[in-house]
Amino acid sequence: MLGCMADGARFGYGATLFTMAGASLGNLLLMLLSAIGLGLLVAEAAWVFNAIKWLGAGYLIYLGVRLFIAPVGEQQAAVARDLPGHHLLLKGFLIAVTNPKGLIFFGALFPQFINVEQPVVPQFALMTLIFLVLDFIWMSIYALAGKQIMRWLSSPVHQRWFNRASGSLLMGAGGALSLAKL
Repeated sequence: MLGCMADGARFGYGATLFTMAGASLGNLLLMLLSAIGLGLLVAEAAWVFNAIKWLGAGYLIYLGVRLFIAPVGEQQAAVARDLPGHHLLLKGFLIAVTNPKGLIFFGALFPQFINVEQPVVPQFALMTLIFLVLDFIWMSIYALAGKQIMRWLSSPVHQRWFNRASGSLLMGAGGALSLAKL
């Protein structure tokens, strides 16, 4: 969500659709992996959880540092114009798939709502669709909020402050993820 908010602020809602699509694809992959049992593997094999955790923490910290030192004003506008959509798509995807708690979350959430006496695949597909729609709505809210914040923070000084605050929060999220336990 913070990534969508920061991208919405820096690049606008339209460009942030790529970030949201990447995050949705990443979550979809995690849901599929959970459905085939990798959520159980991660819950049972601490080293898998820790490997994904450290990759995710490192990536969030990397993104936070990049945002912390990001250009502002005219330089930021030039970066936004030249930034290809696939870069934001990949960024959103990597943020989602490097969150080891996602596998555990989906592995723990979905079975609670599955009726084993009914066909499982349609139930799983419906829950996946509902989750993706709700997640997309929330990512949109955060992206639009980021855009509104940047209108309010229109000066380069305020943009730099926002980038540093958002970058610090991403680095903090990476640090918090590194402390996560099974």
